[in-house]
Amino acid sequence: MNQIINLFKFYYKLVGNKLFLLFFLMVAAVGFQGLSVSLFLPILQGKDSDNKITQITGRIFNFLGLEYTLFYLLVFLVCFIFLRSILLVGQASLVGKIMADLLVDLRCKIVEKIFQLDYQSFIKKSTGYFNNAMIVEFQKVVFSFKMFSSLLVSILFAVMYVGIPLLLNPILTLIISGIGIPFFFAIKKINLLTKDYSTQTTAHSAGLQKILMQLLNYFKYLKATSEYSNLLKKAFSSSRTLGKLQFRDHTLGAITAYGFEPFVVLIIAVVIFCYVGLWGYDIVEIIFLVYLLYNAMKMMLATQQNTRKLLSSWGSIEVLNTIQKELEESKERIPGKRITHKVLLNKSIRFENVSFSYNNGGEILRDINIEIPPNSTVAFVGESGAGKTTVINLLIGLLRPTEGIISIGEIPYHNIDAHQIREKVGYMTQEDVIFNDTIYNNITLWNSNGLDKDNMKMVKAATNKAHIGEFIRNLKNGYDSVLGEGGINISGGQRQRICIARELYKDAKILIFDEATSSLDTKTEKEIQKNIDEFKGQKTIIIVAHRLSTVRNSDKIFVLKNGTIVEAGSYEELYRLNGEFKRMVAQQAS
Repeated sequence: MNQIINLFKFYYKLVGNKLFLLFFLMVAAVGFQGLSVSLFLPILQGKDSDNKITQITGRIFNFLGLEYTLFYLLVFLVCFIFLRSILLVGQASLVGKIMADLLVDLRCKIVEKIFQLDYQSFIKKSTGYFNNAMIVEFQKVVFSFKMFSSLLVSILFAVMYVGIPLLLNPILTLIISGIGIPFFFAIKKINLLTKDYSTQTTAHSAGLQKILMQLLNYFKYLKATSEYSNLLKKAFSSSRTLGKLQFRDHTLGAITAYGFEPFVVLIIAVVIFCYVGLWGYDIVEIIFLVYLLYNAMKMMLATQQNTRKLLSSWGSIEVLNTIQKELEESKERIPGKRITHKVLLNKSIRFENVSFSYNNGGEILRDINIEIPPNSTVAFVGESGAGKTTVINLLIGLLRPTEGIISIGEIPYHNIDAHQIREKVGYMTQEDVIFNDTIYNNITLWNSNGLDKDNMKMVKAATNKAHIGEFIRNLKNGYDSVLGEGGINISGGQRQRICIARELYKDAKILIFDEATSSLDTKTEKEIQKNIDEFKGQKTIIIVAHRLSTVRNSDKIFVLKNGTIVEAGSYEELYRLNGEFKRMVAQQAS
């Protein structure tokens, strides 16, 4: 009973007052079913029988001023059945509506909350974890609501089918109920096993999802090197474990569905033989009583079966509770307020004695002091692991310094709404962010449709500035051309230019190129670099690079080593220092 109450509270949080409306429809439907069933005994025995149901029915007819006849009994019977059916249809429709709304609501809210996550918290989770939760586990949670509503219906019907026999023959009803107690304990054990299997299934399902996503994401490498066998073994092992758990779960389901019914029929057969064959009771009343008790037992078995099905989704319910708690606890806190755009655009970005370390690791950056004037071009260079990308993550507010202050002008970052900073950032990485959609949607990110003429002008202007407009116009479908998964239908340089066009369409004031050209060939890289240089003096450009040739035209270059800035200056100034930068240039030249 405690589990049912807790589940009621859980679903009430999800669907609100609709749950009370649903419960009212169930109670009303069961009530009319009870009234219709009760009328069968007076119809079969006639008005002269002296059982309690006939007596109560006669009093009601007298109160209503109706003649106690077969005709009126049948009229009421038909009306009650009609009302019961209408209410059950309404209840089932409401369950369907709640389920549909619940699935949409859960997925939308969780996706929204994922993008409200603190960046450090997000990178600790695998995409397989979130994917499994939203695609698989939430579907099971919604299915569990259907099982919960079926459980409530079966409980109410069981109470009704037991209540009427208690009026007719309480002793027989209690005897049969007592005989059913051992079945209750057997089914309780089955339900505990089901709950345990559900928790295990959820854990293994998330693990399998993680492995499968890695297999697909790194398909090319694994295929090219024939290094996929161990991962396949892990996937097969996880799949076999899931198969065993599902087999056990289905076996338990078969036992609760079919294993107890023969014992129920045996009990009923013994009751009929004793009461009618040995003790000479009225066969009509006993058959009616047995019919009700048989239905009561069926409903009790249905209650246990629905409980088992509900508990098979217990692991998914726990996942939902866990993920909601984690997302709330790890939510990015943005205490700052929005300020005028002029402040953002016309002031320098400063790092003052900034240090950073992850919660579970050592120091990544130490005592960083830099200034990035508006509309300047700066670069960060250094070996892998020097902290270049961490500087960028701090600059756009994805990470917060553990020590020191980052500010725009005189305003510290923690006094500015981080979204306002990010809205003005264009971010290009080594892995081009290309969606499996049209060129138009890749540039606008679904901000409008292609029928908007003014918006199309902005898109064309952005693609022309990114030197990709002519290529797009020569395509058969133009801006409606689909780029494929990860932009597989176009070259690396074209993907890079579409990414640049996206940020120009957005009118980003700060353009960040984080190893953006490192995967391109030398010729294409030079063309993209020439493209980037065209925006010099118009936008703040920040470049992170391994290839030092790409930062030659930067106003200032910061050289990072082991988390600190060891040199800073223009390309020529750094080269004349005969220090770390010159060593890197010589190393690349050789």
